[in-house]
Amino acid sequence: MRRALTLSLSFSGVLLLLGACTSQAPAPRPSPVAATTKPSPTPSPLALTIDEATKAADVFLAADDVIRSMGDGRMALERARDGQDPLVLAEYRSSENRPIRYSWGPRTEIVPRLPKGVTPWFATVAERRHGKEKQTAIMTFMKEGEAWQRGFTTLLNGDAVLPEIEKDAEGYATPLDARDQSIAISPNLLGPLHATVAEEGPGGFTSALIKEGPLTKGFYDDIDTQKDVYKRAGYDYISIFAAAASYPVQAVRTADGGGLLFYTLTRTTQWIPVLPNAVGGNLPLPDDATWDLANPQIVKDRRIQETQQFLALVPPRTSKAPAEIIAYDGRITQASATQ
Repeated sequence: MRRALTLSLSFSGVLLLLGACTSQAPAPRPSPVAATTKPSPTPSPLALTIDEATKAADVFLAADDVIRSMGDGRMALERARDGQDPLVLAEYRSSENRPIRYSWGPRTEIVPRLPKGVTPWFATVAERRHGKEKQTAIMTFMKEGEAWQRGFTTLLNGDAVLPEIEKDAEGYATPLDARDQSIAISPNLLGPLHATVAEEGPGGFTSALIKEGPLTKGFYDDIDTQKDVYKRAGYDYISIFAAAASYPVQAVRTADGGGLLFYTLTRTTQWIPVLPNAVGGNLPLPDDATWDLANPQIVKDRRIQETQQFLALVPPRTSKAPAEIIAYDGRITQASATQ
């Protein structure tokens, strides 16, 4: 009896000891590898890769030279869109389908990171050559359906320098929405502001927002001079700039947090007779407008429209610096007169 009780107590003590040991044992720690390893995120499919953009630019520019050599204005128009549509039409018509042929030097592409499903676009910066003349051209291309079309071409000002573009680890640029407010002037507002500065000059309330230069105050000074000239001849001279609202404004972020903006303006100029002796008088006519006027010399009034494409640098929102226009190209794209 005593032996049985002793064995029972001994067995119970072992169980208690085991229970105590079990309750005090620390919980097992997870493996360091298991704690730090996370599944790799699946890359989001892109609307356009850098390789695809480079190939598209190669093919487009090579074909453009062939089309120019043939003088095929119809095919050229099929490959144009937005602001380039009226510009290409004027280029071919004014040259009687013998447009200038260009060769191209070193090129780089600016390809924004865009998700699949968004209309893809990219910019090309290239050395454009014609004879001994070399210029830096900046073009944008957009694809809808199967075909790439060029919607924008401008030329870097002689003293201007392109900024460094903000790019991710894979080389893609950061696109900016048209209403982005992280830069000093939202992309969709720069065109109207530029138009206002060109018309109102240094005295305008927006003049401090854009750096003074030939493409801002220079336009204003020209309008002011022409008004005086034609007033003495009996004409009102009116020249109005406007943002081309039906064309897209495209933008990418620069390395300093600002923006590089691609946009189009129109300029409409009218000569309206206000004195009897002005009616039927001779008006000088720009060479680029003669192709669109049947009898350009003796007219009652005249109306000329230009399409102009610009590249601008806009600083970050925190900066006090003004925006700067660094590239321009354009030409007369429509002319009419009343005899």
